[in-house]
Amino acid sequence: MQVLLILTIAVHVLSSIFWAGSTFVLARNGGRGASGLIRPQTGAAGVAVLSGLLLWHLLHSGSFQLVEQILATGAAAAILALLLQLALVRPALRSGEASRRVAGGYRASAVLLIVTIICMAVSRYV
Repeated sequence: MQVLLILTIAVHVLSSIFWAGSTFVLARNGGRGASGLIRPQTGAAGVAVLSGLLLWHLLHSGSFQLVEQILATGAAAAILALLLQLALVRPALRSGEASRRVAGGYRASAVLLIVTIICMAVSRYV
């Protein structure tokens, strides 16, 4: 159990750092370079969500106290950020639309990922 927990945390943290970090950079630079990062970002986001679900099962199964409510809020924000990237950014990159739509999708996703990070950070202290 301990080894599975440690590996799951490592996978979750590493994939989340790449996804959030690259999203923040792309939001800041207006989406330039997004076409080369959209696939790795989508993969990292999927791994982050799946490993987060496994962490939930291992650590929070059967409980929905304040800690779990805060974590659920963060998880919902992360899933919404992923859906925004899939619904706004990916089609805009495929069709070659204006970078304004790509940048807007990344900026909205970045805000949601900031909410996610804050929820994960404060959940331990409530």
